[in-house]
Parts: sequence; structure tokens; C-alpha cells
Amino acid sequence: MKSHHAAALALVGWYLMVPAPDHIMAPVERWAHVDSFDTASECREAALNYQQRESSSTDPATKKAARIWECIATDDPRLKTK
Repeated sequence: MKSHHAAALALVGWYLMVPAPDHIMAPVERWAHVDSFDTASECREAALNYQQRESSSTDPATKKAARIWECIATDDPRLKTK
């Protein structure tokens, strides 16, 4: 791998994103940013913990939204504002 490719990969972080309970069909750019991570595996682990924690909610919409998480790279074009 060339050094400039390695440097570019090192700059990418990960966001744990979830939809609002009342807007689960909203596009990703409108989802809530829960937390930031250095690696995708850290993000996935946190997402599973988040999902487990929110599954105890008494609100059915919150439970459903917690199952629809996504780890998204910080450079994902879906996050760009128009």
C-alpha cells in the first residue's frame, strides 16, 4: 500500500447513527449521531451495547429505532450537507 493511501485510511473515523424513533424511514443524513469511534469494530460493539440498552425501553418506537443503527464512515457522502 502506498503511504498516501495509508494516511487517508488513518483519517477515517466512524459514527454510530440511529434514526429518531418517530422518523425511522428518514435518510441517514437526518439520523442522530450517538458517538464517534476510531474503528468500525469499536463502533459495532458500541452499537450492540446501545441496542441492548435501548431494548429495555417501554416505548415501542424507541425499541424499533434502536434496532436500526448503522456505523458510518466519517467520509461517507451521505453525511454531506447539500
